[in-house]
Amino acid sequence: MSSAAATQAAAADFQNKKYDNALRDLEPSLQADPHNVEALNLKGAILTKQKNYDAALACYKEALQLSPDFFPAKYNVGALLALRHEWNAAIDYYRSLLIEQPSNELVEYKLLLLLLHENAAPELQAKLFATDLPTNTPAWYYATAARYYKKGNASEAAKYLDAAKNIYADKTEIFQEELDESGLNERK
Repeated sequence: MSSAAATQAAAADFQNKKYDNALRDLEPSLQADPHNVEALNLKGAILTKQKNYDAALACYKEALQLSPDFFPAKYNVGALLALRHEWNAAIDYYRSLLIEQPSNELVEYKLLLLLLHENAAPELQAKLFATDLPTNTPAWYYATAARYYKKGNASEAAKYLDAAKNIYADKTEIFQEELDESGLNERK
């Protein structure tokens, strides 16, 4: 199996939540090219799902050492902070990342979720997705839904999530995953 095929097989296993298989499938790719930042990031993501956060962070850091601007690994470092419940550090991390990438709606959305979760910086919360018009990604819909969840209005939130899924179809997965991880959609 080629390195690319091994990475693809691992990514498919990852999507199917077969994390042990994904790690096993990914190994030949990393042996063939230990400097493959995409494979390193994928390994970090798999380890994150297995809650092996220290090993995951090592993978992300290695990917960033090889390619300092590799966004997926940058994003995942901040996500690990949130998963470890290091809320203030995660908020600071995503604030900095948003300054670095002001047009990145995924970063803006993640920051909003963290601020809502922690009831932090209401003035900044108000500035994120402040427009009444949808943006170019599902982020605006998901941000609006998160705000409704925070207010305890799950039925109104569901309308925005349904709209996002109807418009963006398979491009909503990361936004839904982040919402689920935030726990906002589970609050009463």
